[in-house]
Amino acid sequence: MTQARIRIWPDLPKATIHPNIYGHFAEHIGRCTYEGIWVGPKSRIPNEDGLRLDVLAALKQLRAPVIRWPGGCFADDYHWRDGVGPVKDRPTTVNIWWKQSEPNTFGTDEFMRLCRAVGAAPYICVNLGSGSPQEAREWLEYCNFAGDSTLTRMRAANGAKAPYDVTYWGVGNENWGCGGHFTPRSYAHEYTRFATYLRALGGKDIQLIACGCNPIDPHNPRIRHWNHDFCEEMRHTSLLDHISIHRYFHRGTAQGFSDSEFHALFGDLLTMERDIQEADALLSYFYPDKFIGLIIDEWGTWHPAATTENGNEQPSALRDGLFAAAALNLFNRYAHRVTMTNIAQTINVLQCIAATAGAKMHLTPTYHVFDMMRPHMGARLLTQEVESPGFETHPVGLKQKHAVPYLNVSASLSGKKVFLTVVNQSIDQDVEATLELRGASPANISGKVLHAEDPRAVNTYDTPKNVAPKRLKLGEVKKAIVHTFPAHSFTTLTATMA
Repeated sequence: MTQARIRIWPDLPKATIHPNIYGHFAEHIGRCTYEGIWVGPKSRIPNEDGLRLDVLAALKQLRAPVIRWPGGCFADDYHWRDGVGPVKDRPTTVNIWWKQSEPNTFGTDEFMRLCRAVGAAPYICVNLGSGSPQEAREWLEYCNFAGDSTLTRMRAANGAKAPYDVTYWGVGNENWGCGGHFTPRSYAHEYTRFATYLRALGGKDIQLIACGCNPIDPHNPRIRHWNHDFCEEMRHTSLLDHISIHRYFHRGTAQGFSDSEFHALFGDLLTMERDIQEADALLSYFYPDKFIGLIIDEWGTWHPAATTENGNEQPSALRDGLFAAAALNLFNRYAHRVTMTNIAQTINVLQCIAATAGAKMHLTPTYHVFDMMRPHMGARLLTQEVESPGFETHPVGLKQKHAVPYLNVSASLSGKKVFLTVVNQSIDQDVEATLELRGASPANISGKVLHAEDPRAVNTYDTPKNVAPKRLKLGEVKKAIVHTFPAHSFTTLTATMA
């Protein structure tokens, strides 16, 4: 049996893990919004004012903290006025990036009802690519202004007399690519134009999010220094609260991957960790007197099966769920800088939490991971030390092979409860780990495990619980706890201190 050791110091809490790290992303792409979230009030599928009841229940259970909308690439060709007012008067437009018609029946007011129904904060991405500062400012006025104006009267006529009080405003999306192919300095100029008017109206009640990039991108070396050049250009501004980066992953196919591809996918998390480290260093250097948050507002697996032609749908296997858990552990460990992440995407598309077919819905392994990790939200990150054997792999975009430990871990403290989440990233090695809670004695311990015989296992409409968490039967509580983490598994352990 492979041996490992995990040490945790409950008396050495660090940064608070922002609940928004467990956020979601819903773009107008494929069946994510239409059918996935919105079916319309006349649908036979059970709904609340057009919103699917089963999807609402799933997001409520996760305590979804924030939802990013309307894109994605879609955002930089979206004109918000097309999606408000009587549905019969809304135009049908063209979704140029995802090659589909856009009926505009799900717009700003419907999105706000979704967020309020599940308790999530709305995060709006404005159209910088083909829009204007005036259009963006008027969208903010429509959503947030409490006084009297033509737009606030329009909002009231559309069913919302009170302001929506939207806090998070992204100024463009992937503006180095589909959002306009800007250079970092030309984007900084455009960002400043838009942000000036958004800040003037929204003041300190809004947080502005700039478009950064994933700097280690072997396919796009042109943007290697995007974050540096943008931050240098913006170093003396007060118009920036967060910067965002994106990162997608795949190794092999969704279910046809080899053992080496299984391991390589988890090794690629080192590339995202390098993205975070570089962004953290840049933000510390350029903004020594102001905290700028780092947001990863698009992340997840994007397998070859997901194409524009099939609405970017792909199978969601246990491996995807384990990868989500390992990524969330990583974000937790950088809680001092990471203020939000948004997995792509909520329903049906890419690494979704649920899939629908007509009135049917099933939850994915990724959903169960988000559900199992809820106790981290708002808890204090704990100091930890992990000694674990591992494997070697060559992470995407990095120059040489790196060692990757079998056990991927994060731990947090809430009240008297220590919450530990552990991914065994080995496809075939069980790991027996000794867990030490330094300076503390647990009164009891409980846990769950997400596991299946084959990491390629999926849930289906006929077998919706094929991959689902199970409660652990744990032995006598001792100062040092010994537990075996099965190969390709995700485990949560909760220790209550005496």
